[in-house]
Amino acid sequence: MKNLLPITLLAIFTSCNQAVKPPAQDSSIVDDVKDLVPVAPPPSINVTTAQIQAPDSVFDDGSVPSSWETAGFDDPADFKLFIARFKSWVQKDQADSIAAVIRFPLRLYPSSTDFISQYQQVFDPSLKKAIDTLRLDRIFRNSQGAMIAGGRIWFAPLPEGYRIIAINPK
Repeated sequence: MKNLLPITLLAIFTSCNQAVKPPAQDSSIVDDVKDLVPVAPPPSINVTTAQIQAPDSVFDDGSVPSSWETAGFDDPADFKLFIARFKSWVQKDQADSIAAVIRFPLRLYPSSTDFISQYQQVFDPSLKKAIDTLRLDRIFRNSQGAMIAGGRIWFAPLPEGYRIIAINPK
């Protein structure tokens, strides 16, 4: 009897300790996958469109800007599209395109020719970076118009379209 207990325990331990072998192949999983309908990836988000459509009633610093109406803009989304084009012109150094939307004379640039001849000095790397990183849902505005780049460039809606009404030095 004494010898029977260890043998019984050994038999139980051995039978409980055997691993279950996986089936050779589970074809039902492969067959189920064949029936799946491919799903299109989510549409990519256009940053410009998202910023145009985003509410801009509070800036990152918590300040509340004046209304677009106070600044004289009837269609903020249209103005933001204009600023997106303006950003592209600056990135590509299209001085002629920029000059075409300036209301001359300006204090430092009495004519288009004067502005274009000084373009590289006006649109220096720091101004270009400020314009490039400008969020379209974070455009400052007040009763004088809309400004970007910390007040270096001011815009206003005029009868002939959106125009740059001031370019200020650093």
